[in-house]
Amino acid sequence: MTFPEGQEPPRAIWFSLDEALDLLASLEDARDALLDTGHLPVVMGVEHQIRRLSRRLDFDEPEEDGR
Repeated sequence: MTFPEGQEPPRAIWFSLDEALDLLASLEDARDALLDTGHLPVVMGVEHQIRRLSRRLDFDEPEEDGR
């Protein structure tokens, strides 16, 4: 995600309970669709590679939990 020059993303984002529950339901539906179609392992593999590359490019802090 890119931001206009000089603009940083917000440090905190707040959701109302209803907004959070709607977001959670949408995420669960997306996860279930990935599971049902057999795509979840592929997405997880891509996510792993993105994290590795981000760490090597010093975009992310090293993970502490061994992942």
